[in-house]
Amino acid sequence: MGGGAARVLRGRAGAPLFGLLVATVVGGCQDLFGAVPPPDFGMPQPVAVYREGRATVAVDGDPIIVLDELAETGTFDPSLGAGATFHNADGWYVRVMDATKLGGFLTSPAYIQLDRIVGTEHWTSADPSRCVVTVSAADATGLMGKATCKGLRWSDALGTYTGNFEPPYIKDAPAFDAEITFQATASTTQSG
Repeated sequence: MGGGAARVLRGRAGAPLFGLLVATVVGGCQDLFGAVPPPDFGMPQPVAVYREGRATVAVDGDPIIVLDELAETGTFDPSLGAGATFHNADGWYVRVMDATKLGGFLTSPAYIQLDRIVGTEHWTSADPSRCVVTVSAADATGLMGKATCKGLRWSDALGTYTGNFEPPYIKDAPAFDAEITFQATASTTQSG
């Protein structure tokens, strides 16, 4: 056999090995060797869903603002806590997040945020550390609590932060205090 014939034989012998390599890469090792697929690390499913709720907001002694709808279904998961977003037709929103009855080590039992739509702008209270939240229920039956907030400032939720990392505060909107109550109830309980 000449040099050309040896190359043809080597090429034909290498073709099955090359095909095996391509099948491994394209098909995945688990298909070729029967490996177990990786576990699903998706988000946990909530134990309860809150479909009804009501919140109130009193700003600096002004008349109480009632938020009598949930913007989306609230949820409860024992590892993540409870959460719900309340709103009304006037563009006010109260968002309660990570609510637990006890709170964590050196953490609040919940985070709360006020938002409102003013004309074409989205205003937000970007500093949840200014609110002391008390949670009286955060379980499969419901979410209930209150918050006292001092020195909140409205900022533009869609604005950009300045060079000193200060939020883009709304000009001529003074700091304010707020008293907030919230309650959401579970209408459907799922086994988790």
